[in-house]
Amino acid sequence: MKYFLLLFLCCTSPLFLSAQTHYLMQEDFTSPSYTWQFQSDSNAQYHYDGQHLSIDRSHQTDRFATYTHLAINPKTDYKIEALVKQTKGGNTGSYGIHWGSHFQSRSTFSFIINSSGSFKIYSSWGKRIKEFTAWRKSAAIRGKGQNNKLTIHKRKETIFFSINEKEVAEIRASKVHFQGGRIGLVLNGDIGINVDYFHVLQDKSAINQLANQPAIIKEKLPYPINTEAEELMPIVSYDGKSLYFTRNEHDEQAQEIWKSTLEDEQWGAPIKLGFPLNTPGHNNVMGISTDNSKLILSNTYSEDGLSLTHNGYSMTEWQDDHWSIPKKVKISSYINSSNIAETSLSVTGKSMVLSLKTGYNEGMNDLYLSNYTSYIHSWSGPRTLGKVVNSFGNESAPFLAADGKTLYFSSEGHSGYGDMDIFMSRMLDDRGYEWSEPINLGPEINTPKWDGYFSIPAKGDWAYMVSQSDGAAQLDIYRVKVPEALKPDPVVLIKGRVLDANTKKPLHAQLYFESLPKGRRLNAVRSKGTDGSYQIILPYGEHYGYYTQLEGYLSTHDNIDLQQKENYQEITRDIYLSPLSEGSFISLNNVYFGQGSYEILEASHPELDRLIRLMRSSETMEIEIGGHTERRGSARLNKILSQDRADAVKAYLVQAGIDEKRIKTKGYGSSKPITDGTTEKERKQNRRVEYTILSL
Repeated sequence: MKYFLLLFLCCTSPLFLSAQTHYLMQEDFTSPSYTWQFQSDSNAQYHYDGQHLSIDRSHQTDRFATYTHLAINPKTDYKIEALVKQTKGGNTGSYGIHWGSHFQSRSTFSFIINSSGSFKIYSSWGKRIKEFTAWRKSAAIRGKGQNNKLTIHKRKETIFFSINEKEVAEIRASKVHFQGGRIGLVLNGDIGINVDYFHVLQDKSAINQLANQPAIIKEKLPYPINTEAEELMPIVSYDGKSLYFTRNEHDEQAQEIWKSTLEDEQWGAPIKLGFPLNTPGHNNVMGISTDNSKLILSNTYSEDGLSLTHNGYSMTEWQDDHWSIPKKVKISSYINSSNIAETSLSVTGKSMVLSLKTGYNEGMNDLYLSNYTSYIHSWSGPRTLGKVVNSFGNESAPFLAADGKTLYFSSEGHSGYGDMDIFMSRMLDDRGYEWSEPINLGPEINTPKWDGYFSIPAKGDWAYMVSQSDGAAQLDIYRVKVPEALKPDPVVLIKGRVLDANTKKPLHAQLYFESLPKGRRLNAVRSKGTDGSYQIILPYGEHYGYYTQLEGYLSTHDNIDLQQKENYQEITRDIYLSPLSEGSFISLNNVYFGQGSYEILEASHPELDRLIRLMRSSETMEIEIGGHTERRGSARLNKILSQDRADAVKAYLVQAGIDEKRIKTKGYGSSKPITDGTTEKERKQNRRVEYTILSL
C-alpha cells in the first residue's frame, strides 16, 4: 500500500547556481512538504518526528525506496543534496539518493554509501546493473550515528559526487539518461536511517501564462460523482450531456469506467459500465466520437473481451443497446516503453494526439500526432509535436478540443505551479507541424499537486479536470468555468434526424460534409438506425455542402454557410429521403447561378457530378429538370430564366456523357413556390432547381 502526506511549502529563491536558481524541492521534514511515497514492504517502518524522516528496515538483501515526483531537467545544471544518518544495522547495509527513476521498469540511478566507509554509483534497469564506480573507499564517510551529507551536482557536461563537502567521483552527464521523474532515498539490507533534509536546486524559467489572470470558478463535483474513492480521467461528450470517468474503488490494479448523464443541468447518479468495457485491470475512456457512437479506450482487449492484453488503444461502437467488444486500434510503427499510453480523438475522428515514450523523446512521455488512413484502415506512425510542446519531462493527458486545433495537456517540464500543470497550445498550421508556445492555465486552475485530464465540450463553457486539492489524499473531478482567453475557437454543432420522406421512419444513412466550391470532403457521420439521429461538429470558416447516401433512396443535398465566425451555436436539420421511385423529386440545393443569370457557378459542380454518377449507375432512368424562381419581378422573364437554368443543368449532364434523350427540362417560373413567405430566406427556398424521376 502506498502512503501519502499532503502539504505544500512555498520557498524563497536562494542564489546558488545562478541568479535564477531556486529550490525545486526544500524538504526539511518538520512538516512534510511533498507527496512522499513508500515502496510497499512489510519489513519497513517509517515516521516523522517533527525534525526527521526515520526509516527502519529489517531485511538482509532487498532494496527499499521512498520517493516523490519531481521534474528535474537533465539538460541543465542541478544540485541534489540530502543529510542522512545511519541509526541501525551493520556495515553491510547501504543507503543514499536515487534520481531519474522509473519504478514500473525498475530503472534508476543511485549514489549510496555504507558505514564501513565505501560508496558506489550505479544505474539499474530491471535486474541489470551498470556500475559507474564499484564500491570505493572514502575517508569522507562518517560512521553509524553521524550525519553524512550526500551531494550530486551537475555542472555543464559533468556530474560531481560529494560526501560531506568532499568530492569523491565524477562522471560525464551524457551517461545519465533519466528514465522517469521520481527521486528520493534508497536503502539496501537490514538498516535504519534518519533524514534531516532533502533539497534540489535548479534554474527554472518564468511561467508562461496570461498577462492578466482572470478570476476563475473552480469547483469540486459533488457526491455521487466524487466519493471516498479516487476519480480519474473525466471526459465529457462534445454535446456536454455525458460524462465518462474512471473510479479507483479497490486498489491501483482495478480501475473501472463509470458514466453520468446531465439531467436538468446537474450530473445524475453515475452507473458503472459492464462488460465488455470493464475488465480486470485498468479501464479508461480516452475519447468520444462526435455523435457519441464510438469510444476510444486505453489498452487492447482479448478477442472475447474478458481481459486486457497489451499497452495500446482500442475502439468500441454502440450497437443498438450495447457496446461492441473493443477492437485494437492499429497504429503503424507503434512503440511505447512507458506504462502510460494516453490519447485524444479529434472531432473528425481522423486524428489522434498520443502520449508515448518511443525512444526518440525530448524527455519522458511526449505528445505525438497520428492520422487515419482510410484505404488501409490503419493509423499513421506517430509524429512528434516537436520541441515547442514537448519538454524534458512528462507530457500526458492530451485533449484536442472541438475546433481541432486547441490542445490541452499536462506537463511537468514546462514551468508551473506543481507536480503536473495543465497547459494550452494552439495548432498554427493545418497539419500539426507548428504549435504555439504552451500557456500555463494559471494558479486558479493548477495547484501545487497533480492536475490533468482537462476535457471541454463543444460549447466551451465548463471544462472538467482532475485535481488534488483541499488536502485530500486522492484525486477528484472538478469543473472549471473557462475564461474567454483559454477557450477553443467557437464551432457549430449540427444535429437532427434522417427520416423516410413518406413513412417518417428513421433511416440508417451516411451523411457527407464537403467544402464549397471545390467539393473537398471534410467529414462524415452515420445516422442511428434506432431513431435516425445524427450529430456532427463543424468549425467556422467554410461554406459547407452536405448530402446523404442510402441504397434505395435519392441522395438529398443542402448547404450551410459558416464562413463568418460567430459564437457557438447548435443547429437542427432534419433530413427527409425520398425512395428511389418514379415520381420522386429532389431539390438540387447546392446548384448555384450568377445573379439573374443561368451561368452555373463552380460551387455547383460537386452536386451535379453526383447526379451524373447516379444516372450512370441507373442506365435507364429518365428525369425532368425543373427550374423555379421567386415571385418578384416579371412572370414572363422569370419563366424564361427558369427554363434557361434547367437547360444549363441538362447541358452540363450531356457534356459529361449522359444521353440527352433521358433528360427533359421545364421552366416553371414562380408557379410552384415552396413557401409564400417574404423573407430572404424564404424567397431563397423558392429559387431552386429540382429533378423528378420520370421512369426507372
